[in-house]
Amino acid sequence: MSQCFAEDRETAKRLSTAIYASPKFPEEPRIRIGIRSRSKKAVNSGVSSKARVVSDLRKQLDTTIFRLLVTAQSKEQFQELRSELFSQFVNLSSTIAALVPLPDGVDPNQVVEGVFAHLTEQFVADSWLLPRLKDAKEEARFCLDTLHRAHFLAENVREGLKSGTLPQESRKCYADAISSEWWSILHLRCIVFAIRHKVRPTDDVMLSLLDGFRYSVMSYASARQAIEPQIRAEYESIDFNSLTPAEGDYVSDFGD
Repeated sequence: MSQCFAEDRETAKRLSTAIYASPKFPEEPRIRIGIRSRSKKAVNSGVSSKARVVSDLRKQLDTTIFRLLVTAQSKEQFQELRSELFSQFVNLSSTIAALVPLPDGVDPNQVVEGVFAHLTEQFVADSWLLPRLKDAKEEARFCLDTLHRAHFLAENVREGLKSGTLPQESRKCYADAISSEWWSILHLRCIVFAIRHKVRPTDDVMLSLLDGFRYSVMSYASARQAIEPQIRAEYESIDFNSLTPAEGDYVSDFGD
């Protein structure tokens, strides 16, 4: 584990003081399918003013968080800014998600799948930022794929806690998974911002972004630990005695 990654973990622990709302990925408005299906009546009844508020909040994310972080002049400055801005990032993103609910009949999982597919395409197409550092593109793809799996595994945990198929003891690991997911997403958003706006962070800042993005692994590990009681219960419900082979069944496999 790199020194930077260890420092990230300590910072995230200090910031993980509450169970954050599960990320809904509202930062990709063009991917949120079904928004256009709203009626003209709905648009005329206040949606347009709400859209302006959401637009302003997205601009605030860009200008007061992502741009500041990717233009930091040193690793130390980046870490100081990140500690100050992380809670603001979570609050702004959660507010946007609350202001832009999905229309009835739209599957939120399908929306998130579209977001991850779109982000994957951007990483694959990028020939300007990630290739500058050795193996950075492969690292970013790995972190994105892991974040994808971590998000849906955490959603399964949330449903398990809600339905009672998981014990209350799983809440702590679930909170850790969500906190780590938000931490990873902050770094993902900074990388995507830099790609889209042709901003080149310093090498030290870029390495810090990749280290923070790697927190997707921690998110997945925490979600996996949270859902372990459910997996174990399902496993223990199997009657393995009924699967026990009769004597002599393995003779043909092993020979004399």
